[in-house]
Amino acid sequence: MFSDERIRRKKAVKQPLLILGAAMTLIYLGLGAWLFLDKNFLPGIQTEFRNIFATMLFVYGFFRGWRFWQDYRTH
Repeated sequence: MFSDERIRRKKAVKQPLLILGAAMTLIYLGLGAWLFLDKNFLPGIQTEFRNIFATMLFVYGFFRGWRFWQDYRTH
């Protein structure tokens, strides 16, 4: 198998993963923002726990976004 053929196969597999990575980044950041901004969303949870969970979602969303950017940049 030639090197170009291996590269083509690798790119074909990575494209759906890049789309999934971008979508998950947006979901994590969006859910974190929603928890911070809408106090009526999940009303049974204490404010401190909501803020901690929203912060964790933001941090993980930025981490996923950074990883997505690194993968996309090398593509």
